[in-house]
Amino acid sequence: MTKIILPGAWELTATNPTYKLSVIYVSTTWRQVANNLAQQRARLQGKSYRAVPVYSLEPLVVGSFPKIIKTLRNGWQKDNVPWLLATETTDISDLGNLIKDWLIEEFSSLEDVESQLANLNNDDWRWEDSQTYELLYPQNKVETSNLYQAIPDYLAKEFLKNPRVSFGVDEQYQLTFYRVVSLQSAELMSWPPSEVTVTKGKETTETAYISFVIEFVLQTVPWREKPIVYHQLSIRRWLTKPLNYVPYPGVKAHIGDNRRWLDGQRQLFCFIPLTMNRYGKEVKWPQAINNLLSLNDSQLPDANNFVSNPNHNWSGVNTIPSGIQAAIAYTSKLGEPPCFAGVSPQDLASLDQAIEAHLPVQRVGEAERVTGNVFIFWPFGETQQKIIPLLARRHIQFLPSLKAKKSDDPNHSHTPMLRPKLVAPAVFREAENPLRTILVLWETPQCRNALIAEICQLLYLSPTKVENRTQRFLRFSVYQDSTCLGDLTQDLEVQHFSEQRKLINSNVLIY
Repeated sequence: MTKIILPGAWELTATNPTYKLSVIYVSTTWRQVANNLAQQRARLQGKSYRAVPVYSLEPLVVGSFPKIIKTLRNGWQKDNVPWLLATETTDISDLGNLIKDWLIEEFSSLEDVESQLANLNNDDWRWEDSQTYELLYPQNKVETSNLYQAIPDYLAKEFLKNPRVSFGVDEQYQLTFYRVVSLQSAELMSWPPSEVTVTKGKETTETAYISFVIEFVLQTVPWREKPIVYHQLSIRRWLTKPLNYVPYPGVKAHIGDNRRWLDGQRQLFCFIPLTMNRYGKEVKWPQAINNLLSLNDSQLPDANNFVSNPNHNWSGVNTIPSGIQAAIAYTSKLGEPPCFAGVSPQDLASLDQAIEAHLPVQRVGEAERVTGNVFIFWPFGETQQKIIPLLARRHIQFLPSLKAKKSDDPNHSHTPMLRPKLVAPAVFREAENPLRTILVLWETPQCRNALIAEICQLLYLSPTKVENRTQRFLRFSVYQDSTCLGDLTQDLEVQHFSEQRKLINSNVLIY
């Protein structure tokens, strides 16, 4: 029975979805003050790096306003470059105070930092007019670059319209997912944590707590006009025992809240990764976040108490989470793991299908599971004698012939997309790749003939010469440009190469 393997790759089925983005620019005054502080610190420390450390500001701002999907750090260096792109606007009257608190903490080694910030005007921060983008048909490079954040964010929002998922045998597991704020991808996490039983030794059993994590990432692939959405499924293991040691420079916590920190307004419950910084034996939250929350009558748990009890205010099963909740995910720096990583393949496959049912997507491609082939990774000799007992005895007499077949048959290439049996169907799939022409720019007849022969071998085709300039390949053509590339390259002062070098440095354009 043939088994079909479904790859974890999707494409959008929605009809031309659109996205509206608003931007914030850094004013000239704020940019000059921040760059001046960065240069002062660089001179004091004898370092050459003088740029504004926006990397430490971004988590604070994005966590305070989770609708931000993209930041451009050049916005703190150049005019006419936006800094923040968001899918929703909000009151940003406290944004200036947040950035000032960050500057004071970031440049605490300098003197008179507050005096340099005294003349900065909080009203300089404002939203510019929003712009609507087409997700499937970007008009320029700017819109195309925005898709890598916009499409995953779009899918996460579609998923959260129905965030409850049932999976497993007879759908015995029920999970509810919430958004995790991230600039790298669109991430969803199940909450509250699921209890799993861990057996240590023959009799001892313990309980560990895990969350399932879904991450959407957009990627482009050759021969496809539209990008593909990949999803990664994993688990996050939570610590419930006191931390005896906090590594430098700190430890990351996941803070769940249904209140927007920037203006105190209610929002959908989401998680915000926030680093607690270690100062000697003390652990502290970022001062800018503490000050911002105090303005909105909210408060993080005491950092040192939280390290001693890292499961702060977790919601129960089948309850709607509210208020600030906090947890610390296990990393290799935090001691013994609460349980092994990973989930059973059956559970992951079931969860994968349940996720797809919640999204306006369709799966891209399928493949048949191939069995019965024996690939030899060691030369036939003494080294391999140790491995032969692991193989079926009936294969031993065929090992030399299999090795010869591997070298002669192009379908034994270790690179899948260099195997003609896989390449040819992928190239000639009319629905996805209406391939018609391969344009070969050649400089010598030897180069032309070698390129055509290589293309024919790769795509399992037999060329038929129709006329002097054209080689017909079944359903598409290879056109050879009769213009000598040698004449084109003279203006570039490119030195003449040997015939062999010309053969290597030629071009093939596929349409």
